Amino acid sequence: MLRVIKIFAFAVVITVVALLVFSQPAMSREFGAIYTECGLGAMIAPNHPGVAAVTNVTWDLGTTAISSAATTPGACQGGQEKTAAFINDSYESLEQDLASGSGTYLDTLTTLAGCEPQVHQELIDALRDDFTNTVAGPGYTNQSRFEQAQNLYDLLYKHVDGNFSGTCSGNNI
Repeated sequence: MLRVIKIFAFAVVITVVALLVFSQPAMSREFGAIYTECGLGAMIAPNHPGVAAVTNVTWDLGTTAISSAATTPGACQGGQEKTAAFINDSYESLEQDLASGSGTYLDTLTTLAGCEPQVHQELIDALRDDFTNTVAGPGYTNQSRFEQAQNLYDLLYKHVDGNFSGTCSGNNI
């Protein structure tokens, strides 16, 4: 049994690496759509987005949602899956970096969003201002971790597609 698990884990790692190396970003996809329309969750519950999202997040932290571009290219062609997965997987660290105004996770986030290095700090400052208001807002503490991550994703792309559209491609590297 342990050997089967190791083989499966190795296959997943190889698949993800191959997709990261050989995939080309397509049109952008909303954060929630990545976890509801892609991956294992979409295969198991194609007509039930909530079940699909829960399945993807709890089964493998969304790895199948990201890698499914190879298995279901017509249904899952987003350009921001890596960014969504990064936010979901490292939300607590991003939250800490946003509180301090700098950090490795924020640097990675701005790079994943396709932003030129000279605007990273300006984008972080704008994101930090919005994030501070979101955290201070009513209901934030009652949100699930997934909802909090989705809010951060939405704030990031509000800026990437808005004020920074000339210096951020919005696509993943």
